[in-house]
Amino acid sequence: GGAPPGGGGRVDPTTVTTASFVPSADGQSILGVLPEKAGRFSTGDGKRRDDTASGTTVESVVKPPRPIPREATSGAQTSTETTSTHPHPFLPKPHSEYGGDVVKWGSTFLVDSERACHDACVAHVNDEPIGCNVWVYCPSIGGCGNDQPHKACWLKHQSRPENPVGQIDDPHNKWTSGSMSTPSDTRGERGVHKKFHVVVTTNANVYQAWQVRVMYYWYLKMKEAQGPDGQMGGFTRVLHDDKDALVDEIPTCVVDRLDNEYGFVVLSRPNAFVEFFKKCGDIEEDYILMAEPDHLYLKPLENLMTGNTPAAFPFFYIDPKKFPKLIRRFAGEHLTDSEIEQMDPIGSSPVFIHKKDLATIAPIWRDVTLKIKQDKEADKEWGWVLEMYGYTIAAKIAGVRHDLRPQLQAQPPWDKSIGEFFILHFTYGNDYDLNGKFTPGKIGQWRFDKRTWMSSIPPKKLPLPPAGCDNELVKRLVEMVNEASANLPNWENPLGVGRE
Repeated sequence: GGAPPGGGGRVDPTTVTTASFVPSADGQSILGVLPEKAGRFSTGDGKRRDDTASGTTVESVVKPPRPIPREATSGAQTSTETTSTHPHPFLPKPHSEYGGDVVKWGSTFLVDSERACHDACVAHVNDEPIGCNVWVYCPSIGGCGNDQPHKACWLKHQSRPENPVGQIDDPHNKWTSGSMSTPSDTRGERGVHKKFHVVVTTNANVYQAWQVRVMYYWYLKMKEAQGPDGQMGGFTRVLHDDKDALVDEIPTCVVDRLDNEYGFVVLSRPNAFVEFFKKCGDIEEDYILMAEPDHLYLKPLENLMTGNTPAAFPFFYIDPKKFPKLIRRFAGEHLTDSEIEQMDPIGSSPVFIHKKDLATIAPIWRDVTLKIKQDKEADKEWGWVLEMYGYTIAAKIAGVRHDLRPQLQAQPPWDKSIGEFFILHFTYGNDYDLNGKFTPGKIGQWRFDKRTWMSSIPPKKLPLPPAGCDNELVKRLVEMVNEASANLPNWENPLGVGRE
């Protein structure tokens, strides 16, 4: 998403949820410094503990998280067992690493096969306080990275095992994973009856201006490329600021900005959606894709909703069950632990949703987010993601549950392959040395980070990553920005500063 002016930006914090991301004795991980309260694990004695080294914190420099989860599509797993008749089907998925809370620590739990790991999960399915419903196994003789040995078997728990999240179908990943549940269909429905309208919120500054111009360029290109039954409909930029020069280039509705944003411009985003329904007129489409300016479309978008149930990208660091006291404070003291665990681990974008549901959620989201910001404890705990927690709390209050669709967006550099992703979300810095070696947590000799241009415009013809870079998405990101900058008029001065 966007970044508040004058700060490091709204960035995604590091988390610890996957098998290969394990802190070492000195508190460092293979990917960078671990934050406080990043996650929890169990060593198999039934006691849940923090899985971070003591004394580490999120610093102002963006620290690298684990790869963003992606989801299996229906029918992707194969097995000799019939999933309809087996209570815990054996569905090994190679090159996949499911996340989740750890039931049994895998680096010292070695078994001889994927099947043996699955069977161990079955044996722990009723453990307290959490039972196993997904497993992660290392079949590679040379290990699976970060000192994880051959035959390591991690037993984990996810809130929705029928819709498992993690790094999936990545040829660079050596792990194999499986779920205790038959996977749900995540493809959505085709046909023009599911046509959707893209709604993106911005303010009027140069930082968001160049991003939304590139976004709209690729929206138009992918809409033109879709077939007659394509589902990409209209596009509206909801500008919660004074009118700017882009209103003549991008379909725009100007709405009021909050009088007091408490130094956090993202607070105006929920209010912008409330204002959208009040001031921007009705749209012909029944469905909306909630978007942000740093989204680039890799191919014609498909509505991934099943029926009228909203479909959203899951963020692994949005974990309501870690904050039961705060969730109950804002969503209701009556909520049980189980109900909190089942809350949507999502933010407000990207989300496919029926416009009537969004019209219901939006005012609740605005009010809850303001209350969170005004609450010292909640503001400290949730920080730059408080608006995201505001959305999932508002959805719970409204009784609207979202299906999870990790294939909605890729987030380089942690994702590498274009694969089946629809959206490229360029929120993270991408750092490499001149040989193309990834340098996480360290400013690279070659880098692409949108925050480099918070008060300026990226130059045309940005250099591609070094030849040794193996990240397909990073290369595609630069290519997409370069193509847009080469074709858009007034690239260096999109807001017309100094022009009459």
